[in-house]
Amino acid sequence: MKKFFLIALLLCCSTAFASSDDAKVEQSFKDFCKNWVHILKKNKPGNVFCKESGEGFIAEYATMGDEHNTAIKKTTNKKSPFVGILKYREKVFKCSAATREGAIAGPFRVASERNVTEIFIYQNGEWQW
Repeated sequence: MKKFFLIALLLCCSTAFASSDDAKVEQSFKDFCKNWVHILKKNKPGNVFCKESGEGFIAEYATMGDEHNTAIKKTTNKKSPFVGILKYREKVFKCSAATREGAIAGPFRVASERNVTEIFIYQNGEWQW
């Protein structure tokens, strides 16, 4: 009976420890994503790509939408025990004009939206990109 109790106690404690570690990893991914999202949202009209078209010029840039979702999954790889998944919508803004300067000046309108999924690995105690 004592052996059974000790084994049950050991299993219970190891599960609690794993859950605590999982919670820390999950929180660290949320913090990592908060920083990554901040970097992505900086991609605004200052990073405009402009190309010549048949009728003039088209300027465009892409930026992350307002909402995002995160998830963490365990792996069987000891070197990378977790993967983190960040999902969001990216909006592509465009402006066309007769001149390059006119296209870059705007006004820009949402031309399209697309779903983006980014996957990150947890390695050596930190998230990698």
